[in-house]
Amino acid sequence: MTDDQNESNQTKSNPGVGDFLGMLGGANPMMAFGRALEGAMQLSGEIKKSVLTFNDTITELNKVARRVNAILDEIEGPIKEIVPLVQASAKQAKSTIKKADGVLTQVSTLPAEVTKAIGTLGDLATRLAPLTQFAETAGAMFGIKPSGN
Repeated sequence: MTDDQNESNQTKSNPGVGDFLGMLGGANPMMAFGRALEGAMQLSGEIKKSVLTFNDTITELNKVARRVNAILDEIEGPIKEIVPLVQASAKQAKSTIKKADGVLTQVSTLPAEVTKAIGTLGDLATRLAPLTQFAETAGAMFGIKPSGN
């Protein structure tokens, strides 16, 4: 067979394929499919990269959570012991402040009361002066000497 005959046999074996590709305007659908496949592969690579980054982030968060839990386990016992003591101290301090407030209220009225008591004593001494003179005179009659004025 000659080359012309081989060529004519190949064209006859694929009748219409050339016509179909010609109708598409020279665009090869296989190339478009290849580009779409390549884009899908790139997208899947990016998704895989994002998933791996997310997994790394979750792993780090788990490590942090374990550390926080370990710290909480260490300080939880002492805190449970300290909190009731702090609460009792706060209650005692509140009670002491109430008592101190009552004492301060009483003490704040003390100067006025002391002044009143001194005034009353002065008035009593003035009113008892004649009785004092009478008692001194009566004592002298019985031989009792008045105390040192």
